Amino acid sequence: MPIGDIQLGAPGCDVERLRKHLRWGMDNDCYFLGMGDYTDRLRPSTRRILRAEASDRDDFQKMIDEKAETDLRMLLRILKPTRGRWLGLVSGHHLWEFGDGSTTDTRLASELETHYMGDAAAMSILRFKHKKASSVGYLRIDGKIWYHHGHGNARTLGGKLSKLIGISQTFFAHVYLQGHVHAKVHAKTPWIDTAVDRHGKVRWVSTSRIVATTGGFLKGYEMGTKNAHGYPAGSYVEKAMLPPVALGGILIMMRPRIIDGRVELDIGYQDG
Repeated sequence: MPIGDIQLGAPGCDVERLRKHLRWGMDNDCYFLGMGDYTDRLRPSTRRILRAEASDRDDFQKMIDEKAETDLRMLLRILKPTRGRWLGLVSGHHLWEFGDGSTTDTRLASELETHYMGDAAAMSILRFKHKKASSVGYLRIDGKIWYHHGHGNARTLGGKLSKLIGISQTFFAHVYLQGHVHAKVHAKTPWIDTAVDRHGKVRWVSTSRIVATTGGFLKGYEMGTKNAHGYPAGSYVEKAMLPPVALGGILIMMRPRIIDGRVELDIGYQDG
């Protein structure tokens, strides 16, 4: 279950939906992937401005560090039941860099007992191995997940997948995931190859590959929203006239099957 675009601390963050989503995942023995933008701590342009100010004022850096740490602790209280169940975690655009060089994302990865995979593309490989050895060794297969927080925006459903489709023509994986756009869009395509078994017989090797955007938990439109001074004001989604999206996350199912003495992967998708 990829989890990202929570933006905890922003108006409209649906914390209760996130809790239910995580609870379902734990009840069904799922693993998680971090897709970025976990708290609402500042976009890159804002961070540059604040970093310039903080370079001359230690008290300013300390003040923002303390606020970022408070938000992070709030998020960890929500994510605590999932500790040890994460395959990896990438950074998004919304984060804060502390005075010691760590970020809200690197600290989150440490607290969740998972790997921090950086701020670009990442690959997690799941190795499935059958308990019983065959005559030529253990039956096993690797399931590959390519993931990235994402960059840019697109209005159409096809446009939201266009970069992932391009990546799928260059890097091989069974699943390609992207956050950032908040929408849940996917496409499932077959991958057909040939292989030669130990008897010299040629056979088909087929599996499905999935490209998907991973959703989010931030409401773009709400009635009666106001700014910090109490005046009517909308979210950045509403101000930019962006379309609303269905909240929540997705579920990727990667199941090994033994067929005619060989192992293949059955790849599935479900909207959460």
